[in-house]
Parts: sequence; C-alpha cells; structure tokens
Amino acid sequence: MRITKIGFLLLFFCQVLATVCKAQEENYVAPTGLNNWYVEAGGPALFYSINYEKYLYRTYSESYTWSARVGAGYTPFNFDILNTVYVPKNTFMFPFSTSLLIGSGREKLEVGGGFTMFSQGFSENQIVPHAVFGLRVMEANRICFRLNYAPFYQDGSVTHWVGISLGKNFSFK
Repeated sequence: MRITKIGFLLLFFCQVLATVCKAQEENYVAPTGLNNWYVEAGGPALFYSINYEKYLYRTYSESYTWSARVGAGYTPFNFDILNTVYVPKNTFMFPFSTSLLIGSGREKLEVGGGFTMFSQGFSENQIVPHAVFGLRVMEANRICFRLNYAPFYQDGSVTHWVGISLGKNFSFK
C-alpha cells in the first residue's frame, strides 16, 4: 500500500510538471520563417548595400519582432559627402546588425545596433559600430520600406547618418 501511495504521488507530480512545462511551451513563439531582401541607400554601409534580414522571434500579437540582418556593398570610386563621410574607392562594406521592431500594425519602430566591416582588397579591414533608429512600413503587397537614423562611431567621433531602404518580404514556406 505504501508503494502505491508514493507511486501515485510521483505520477501526480509528473503530471503537474508536464502541465507546467506545456504551459511554458505555449508562450514560446518559434520563428515563422519570414525574411526580407532590400536595397539600402546610406545606412550602416554608408554608400549603399544589398541586405538579407531574418525574423528570429515574434510575439503572438506581432507587437515585437526581433530580427538580424547581413548586407554587402561596394564602391568603385572615392565616396566623400560633406567632408564627414569618406569611403575610398574599391572598398567592400558588410553591415551586420540586429533590431527590435515595435508595433503590431503596418508601421513599426526599429531600434537596434551592430557593426559594419569595411575592407579594401580583403587585406585592410576596419570594424565600425553603429546604431539603428527608424521607421518601417510593411505594405499588404509585402513591399518593405525603411527610413532610419544610423549614427556610427569612427576615429573617436560619432557621425550622424541616415538610410532609406526598399525591399520585398517573403517566406521559405
């Protein structure tokens, strides 16, 4: 009899534990597989870049989305604007960043940061950290429009910079 009571209590405890674990699983939202491809003028790559972005996590209400992006750009000539931004010719630019998208409608605020690697002939590399603050609009036809403020820190000073992007949202499903 005593073993039966201990067995029953053990079975009851396992059932409660399984219910608690299942409740925690229901709060977790797996990445949905949504992706963006877009072209950005300005932004963390300074001149232009072609980017791929992946949604890593989204809440059920889609009011918060965590995303990561990687991009690539190239400038075949010297790029100098307002004597504050200079990119020498034949420079490759690779922006990497992560962002939190806030908002459940078409319009979302974007807050994030990352770094851009500048490389000349893949022998001289420079890593430049940057922030991202912006507005994103996702239209019903899955066209993505972004406008962001992207200050970057280089050579001991902060340079204020902006970017504008246009792209397409898709899924691997």
